[in-house]
Amino acid sequence: MDMDSKAKLFSYRGGMYLLLALLTILLIGGFIIYRFSLLSHQNIVNTLDEGIFFGIIGVAIATVVIALLLAVRLNRNLQSLQRAAMTMESGADIGSIPEFANDELGDVSRHIIDLYQRLHQANKEVQIEHDRALHEQQEKLRIKRQLTNNINHEIKTPVAAIQGYLETLINSTDINDEERNAFIEKCYTHCLRLTQLLHDVSTITRLEDGSSRIVCESIDLRAIIDEIASEVALLPDDKRMRMNISLPEKVVINGNSTLLMSIFKNLTDNALAYSGGRDIYIKLVEETANSYTLSFADNGIGVDEEHIGHIFERFYRIDKGRSRKLGGTGLGLSIVKNSILFHGGDISVCNRKMGGLEFTITLPKSLS
Repeated sequence: MDMDSKAKLFSYRGGMYLLLALLTILLIGGFIIYRFSLLSHQNIVNTLDEGIFFGIIGVAIATVVIALLLAVRLNRNLQSLQRAAMTMESGADIGSIPEFANDELGDVSRHIIDLYQRLHQANKEVQIEHDRALHEQQEKLRIKRQLTNNINHEIKTPVAAIQGYLETLINSTDINDEERNAFIEKCYTHCLRLTQLLHDVSTITRLEDGSSRIVCESIDLRAIIDEIASEVALLPDDKRMRMNISLPEKVVINGNSTLLMSIFKNLTDNALAYSGGRDIYIKLVEETANSYTLSFADNGIGVDEEHIGHIFERFYRIDKGRSRKLGGTGLGLSIVKNSILFHGGDISVCNRKMGGLEFTITLPKSLS
C-alpha cells in the first residue's frame, strides 16, 4: 500500500474516532446543562420528564457503544486488508487468507485476496514452464555442442591416418607392391569408418530434428530380424554367432523400417564385436493388447556394472582402443535407444546371471 492510501486510511479512522468523541462529549454536556436547568426550574420538571430524559440518554449511550464496536470491527478488517495489501505489493505469497469479519467489507477483501492468490499461482506456473523450456533449450544446445565436439574428435583420427598413409605412398618411390596394397587397404578401412560415422550422425540428427518427417507404417519385425540373421550366417566362422530366434511368425510393429532395422542391426553388431560370446538369443517376453516386449541377449562376458548406466550415451566406450580398432563409432547404442524412444517404446539393459548382456525392448503394436 502506498503512502497516499495509508494517509487516507489513518484520516478515515481519525475522523471516525473524533466524531464518536464529539458525540459523547455533546451527550455528557447536554446532560449536565439539563440537570442544572432542572435545579433552577424544579417546578417545570416532573417524573415523566425525568424518565423520558434518561431513556434518551440510554439510547444515545447504546448507540455510541454499538458505533464503537462496529468501528473496532471495521478497523480490524482494514488492518488485515492493509497487511494483505503490503504482502501483495511485495509480490510474495500470502499463504492462508487473513481473518475477516462476515460482512460486506470482509467478503470483498476475501474475494480480492483469492483473485490475487490465483493470479500469483498462475504466474508461478508460467515461470516454472518458462524455466523448464529454457532448461530444455539449453540442454539441447549443450548436447549439440557436445555432439559436434565429439564428431570433430572422432573424425580427426581416421583423417590423420588416411593422410599419413597417402603421404607415405606419395613420398616413397621405392615402396613395394605388398606395402602399397596394405596402405591402400588401411585407407579404405578408415574411409569405411568415416562413412559409418557420418551415417550414424545423420541418423541421430534425423531423429532429433526431423522426427515429424519420418514415415511410420505397419512393419513385420520378425522379417527384419530374419534378414539380419541371414547376414550373420554369411560371416566367417571366427566372426559369426548363432542366432537363436523365438518369435511368432509375424510381429507387426507400428514404426519406420529403417529405424527398426538399425535397432536390431546395431544390437547384433555390438554383440558380434564386443560380447565374446557364441550365441545371440531373441525372444518374445510378453505380448499385450498394445505392445510387444522382446529380449535381446548374448552369452558373452557382459559389462562391468559401473558401465551399465552409460552404454546408451553418445560416444561412450568401455574399451576405447578396442572399439576404435574394430571400427565402432560410439553411436550405435545411442541410436538404438533414440530409435526406440521415437517409436514410443522403452529399453533397459542388465547383465545376465549366466553371462552376457540382456536388452529388454518394448515396442507398440501396429494400429491396424
